[in-house]
Amino acid sequence: MDSSPAAAVRARSVPLLAVALLAVGPGRTPAADVQISWDKDLAFEWDRASYEKTLREMVRASEAEVSSWLGWPRSRALEVRVVTRERYETQFGSAAAWSSGARYARGAIHVNGGARLDGSFAGILTHEMTHAFLDDRGTAWRLPTWLNEGLAERLGYRTRGLHDLTTTQVQQLEVALQQRQLVPLAAGGGMTPFRYLQSFAAVLFLEKKLGKETLLAVVRRAMKQGTFEQALDAEVRWTTRNVEEGFSYWVDHLQ
Repeated sequence: MDSSPAAAVRARSVPLLAVALLAVGPGRTPAADVQISWDKDLAFEWDRASYEKTLREMVRASEAEVSSWLGWPRSRALEVRVVTRERYETQFGSAAAWSSGARYARGAIHVNGGARLDGSFAGILTHEMTHAFLDDRGTAWRLPTWLNEGLAERLGYRTRGLHDLTTTQVQQLEVALQQRQLVPLAAGGGMTPFRYLQSFAAVLFLEKKLGKETLLAVVRRAMKQGTFEQALDAEVRWTTRNVEEGFSYWVDHLQ
């Protein structure tokens, strides 16, 4: 997927390390293994063991957080591939190589080799881990883009201690509403910084309006069978138009 709008992380080089296997964590039924693999071309300039340990802990924490919030474990093995910046750039483009610490694609989370393992990276990792969970059974395509990305943003921001919109984000949404650009929500296509914000805010609206469990019931139903519209109708008797109208009203009354 697609990168989070959280603060960008510049890439550095990292070492060649052996493969590590992880599980979800204590107190939970073990999920399928997470395998961390390291690009053989990665160079090393500092404490290799410390970097490996920190990344392993961050992956474990990210997986546990996403599993706990969504309410289900993964069923398939997941690989976290730490690759060189050059290989990352080849896969995801030059812009991503300088602005993204990780990206979920083709059943694996690709880590931009040597990304600084700080709070911003933790948020990006959780964003991408959310995509991995939503696509665990090859089901992410059943969700509209705004819901898929909005859930990933919700959890990515949560990891960084942000549980609601900032004043600046509220102002951006209000301007979009005034300019009649707040809706429609992105059903597909590429993402922009505003689309990430729009998606995050729409998920927050649904969580506050319907409650987290009802929101997740819609998500689970859509991932299992039918379409998102059918799941939305079955769970809450809404249409996408109801979502967009309610979202617009909510934004209009944020302050």
